[in-house]
Amino acid sequence: MLGGDGTIARQLRDSGWHVHTEPADVDQLRLVLVELPAMAADPQEATGVLADTLALAGRYQPVLERAGGRAAFVTLTRLDGAFGLEDADGPAAVLGAVTGLVKTLAIEAPELFCRALDIAPDITADDCAELVLAELADPRRDLPQVAHRDGRRRTLTSTPLAAPPAAGSAVGPDDLMVVTGGGRGITAHCATALAERTGCGLILLGRSPLPDEPDWAHGIPDDRLRAAIVAQRRAAGQQPTPREVEAEFRGLAAAREVRATLAAIRATGAAAEYAVADVADTESVRAALAPHRDRITGFVHGAGVLADQRIADKAPDDAARVLAPKVHGWFAVLAALDLDRLRHVAAFSSIAGWRGNAGQADYAMANEALNRLAAALHRTRDGIHTVALNWGAWAGGMVTPELARLFTERGVPLIPVDEGVRVFTDRMIAPAADQLVIVGPDAPLTGPAPAGPTGGPVDRSLAPLSADPAVLAHAIDGKPVLPMTGALGAMLNVADPTARAARQIVVYRGVVLGESGPAELRFETTAADGGTQVTVRDESGRPRYRAELLTAPPEAAPARHGLPRSTAAKRSTSTPTGPCSTARRCRASAGCSPTATPA
Repeated sequence: MLGGDGTIARQLRDSGWHVHTEPADVDQLRLVLVELPAMAADPQEATGVLADTLALAGRYQPVLERAGGRAAFVTLTRLDGAFGLEDADGPAAVLGAVTGLVKTLAIEAPELFCRALDIAPDITADDCAELVLAELADPRRDLPQVAHRDGRRRTLTSTPLAAPPAAGSAVGPDDLMVVTGGGRGITAHCATALAERTGCGLILLGRSPLPDEPDWAHGIPDDRLRAAIVAQRRAAGQQPTPREVEAEFRGLAAAREVRATLAAIRATGAAAEYAVADVADTESVRAALAPHRDRITGFVHGAGVLADQRIADKAPDDAARVLAPKVHGWFAVLAALDLDRLRHVAAFSSIAGWRGNAGQADYAMANEALNRLAAALHRTRDGIHTVALNWGAWAGGMVTPELARLFTERGVPLIPVDEGVRVFTDRMIAPAADQLVIVGPDAPLTGPAPAGPTGGPVDRSLAPLSADPAVLAHAIDGKPVLPMTGALGAMLNVADPTARAARQIVVYRGVVLGESGPAELRFETTAADGGTQVTVRDESGRPRYRAELLTAPPEAAPARHGLPRSTAAKRSTSTPTGPCSTARRCRASAGCSPTATPA
């Protein structure tokens, strides 16, 4: 348990956990719980917290994986009970981006229970601790992020987007847009198309200077440029290394691409300039944009870098390098602009943040931070139309031909460049009220999302039911007995709350509650044809119940073969005909929140 005021650590100890409150070299761990601070003084502090949390995940992931059975990595923020998307602002909102790390870890280490919790700050420390302990007992792995606010338990989902009515002014010829990362790649395609459709002026903000191309390189195509570099160096009496040749080639090729983008924009009749600045450096950006500050009305944030590596193999500086252009760049550009003039903002985010993506935990956090920063700007500045576009994989840009083939093998559809560009320009020409938009399939780019119950058996105490009035009323010979509806509800909640049907339901031996019955039940899950088989045992290992839960209902109802009329019909009239309150209570005791938003 790292971070926090000690309340959660105390309750964990009271529940029988041995708790470390400082990073320790240990051989066995069942849980890593990281509570992030509630505030950050500036973007650098916020991204530092995210980078440190990523480092902790990489350090302890192998230890958790060796634990066997159920082991968990959980983060806790106290932002707004909505993952920082509703009330958090500024650097504090960036802390909510830890969800990108948790979702990525869930994909890279599917045997672990991974969850990002955000609990509203007005919930007391003791109540927060109780909620955290309840979440630790939840068997579901398909909820990587859960929030608590106003007595409700929530997660995030997406809904299909229809063509919404316009909710802001469109980009036009009188607008001047600053575009980070706009000189090259996909962002360059989008910037060029925006100029062509609207006639707006563009300032492309890039880090590298744009010198004139040397005379000896004129007319040499890119595929022959490396050989020309070697020849030029040797003619000057040098013996260049392959690394030196590659560095010079990249610089020349990048400059060519920027010049081509500027030429394409100007060919549409629109004005275009290139300004040199380190987008993550506030003073550098301020100086580059100062001559244009009084005319800039729009901001497209497309800058970003990659340092792909799995969490356990991340280099110490990777996260800082990936987070800086997207997060620090956002703050730096907005600090350099007159916000009273600003009317259009588009952040290029990624499905890697929304869903997580193997090898891209830092990139996922950077994009989740953009989602929260865009939501905050949308909420706090009515006159600025703001949208975060969470792109899927493009058929171009950072997606190399080799990566495109890998996506094809995995069945991941790519966004054609023309189609993606059209979506972007449509959003800028007819702005809508949506804050976060997913472009492409709502699915992880690599690997399936975690689903079903967590690895290993799940134990559930029967103590909460022993004093439940509904259960006490369900008695045989004066002894309260767990209703079959309660047992089945608990199996559903542990194994698959979205199951559509159950079959092969077996009662080996009912459960009597109280001193004469078992104190807890163990739920064991195994894959079955079309669903999950659940076996429920007591502490001695004796089976009590079994059922198969199906992901789809049977094709036809089972045939009825002249079942005899029950002679106990009059006895059964006291059983409620609607949804059974006992079942609801029993499911709650097995980890379900009756007030939870269905996920």
